[in-house]
Amino acid sequence: MNKNETNQWIAHYRTDQPHFGLERMIELLALRGNPHLKLKVIHIGGTNGKGSTIAFLKNMLEKMGLRVGVFSSPYLVHYTDQIAINGESIPEVRLEDLMAEYRSLLEGEHAPALQGTTEFEIITALAYDYFASEQVDVAIMEVGMGGLLDSTNVCQPILTGITTIGLDHVALLGDTLEAIAEQKAGIIKLGIPLVTGNIVPEALAVIDQIAKAKQAPRLAYGDDYQVSHCESIIAGEVFDYSSSVRQGRFQTGLLGLHQIENAGMALALLDTYCQTTGQELASNDLVAQALEETSWPGRLEVVSREPLMILDGAHNSHAIKALVETLQKRFADYHKEILFTCIKTKALEDMLDLLETLPNTKVTLTHFEDSRATDEEVLKKAAHSRNLNYQSWREFLDQKLSENKEKKTVRIVTGSLYFLAQVRAYLMERKN
Repeated sequence: MNKNETNQWIAHYRTDQPHFGLERMIELLALRGNPHLKLKVIHIGGTNGKGSTIAFLKNMLEKMGLRVGVFSSPYLVHYTDQIAINGESIPEVRLEDLMAEYRSLLEGEHAPALQGTTEFEIITALAYDYFASEQVDVAIMEVGMGGLLDSTNVCQPILTGITTIGLDHVALLGDTLEAIAEQKAGIIKLGIPLVTGNIVPEALAVIDQIAKAKQAPRLAYGDDYQVSHCESIIAGEVFDYSSSVRQGRFQTGLLGLHQIENAGMALALLDTYCQTTGQELASNDLVAQALEETSWPGRLEVVSREPLMILDGAHNSHAIKALVETLQKRFADYHKEILFTCIKTKALEDMLDLLETLPNTKVTLTHFEDSRATDEEVLKKAAHSRNLNYQSWREFLDQKLSENKEKKTVRIVTGSLYFLAQVRAYLMERKN
């Protein structure tokens, strides 16, 4: 298959809603020789913070000289970026070859048993397959949605992590923090160490109960490792880290107060990985360099300095709250112009309530072309009822990037990561 044929073929398996269940994954991977069972996997779940935590952890493991596979979603630049080894995305030709092999399985004699397979399941299986064939030292797998029935959850990890718990995908995962925590905790395995991030008590109680039942040793934020914010600088956040095996002052390469929690959790994961595998702990100098060099597209990413424009994939209420807190601290004396949209499964009104708490801020709603996007009429109605602006996102970008206001102004493009992928591609095209 060439690239166009690949895109057309995988598109047939795309769905707005996940088909939860592991039966198809188990069947599919068994036909490929169970590559997922040949890997040392670090499995990361949670509502928000997964991408940044993985980015910090990946950099530190690479600095230790390891070959690190990362599976993460959704992609922001290229489809191949979802599957990468040491920062290098899977080559197009390799992806096409693997997809051709999977197509023969899905359309051949085994088709009945694989009926209902989704795009995400195929790409997850491909990631396990690719990492096993490339013999990576460790594969970091990001949960797509939930945990218990997510397609990544067929692995037998050596280490698991749950970053945060917030109300997201409530129609699919449950409408309480406890119900969502139970789904996320589905990745916890018998006797396998678990690292948890800054999680609200009611959700943490559920996770603790499941970890205890599965005799999984747990390292908890605030108890087993601590982080404290020192200062915000242009390049990132400075923080102190402390645990029973490491103390030090570090700086993140990512902006946002919440990034010190993500970096702290990544450090706890790193040290637990070293202890689990019998390796010497990485030095503070190595850690410091890796954290400072970490970048992650679409996470408070400065795409233009004059005029100042930032992209941030705050795609649910929990993430919007973190964005609002960062903007209030870092850009307190700036006028803020926010462009926002989201997909159908998200709590639009709740997120707008949070954005409207920001003083000296003008919010503009927009729509983007994607089957998952919130309907244009719904967005226009919300804009009208709240007396907010509504504008084409391309028009907004062209206008704001050509303006030079005298007063200090920051433009923030936020909401769906699927939306940011289109924005980022447009900005790169415009720049070129």
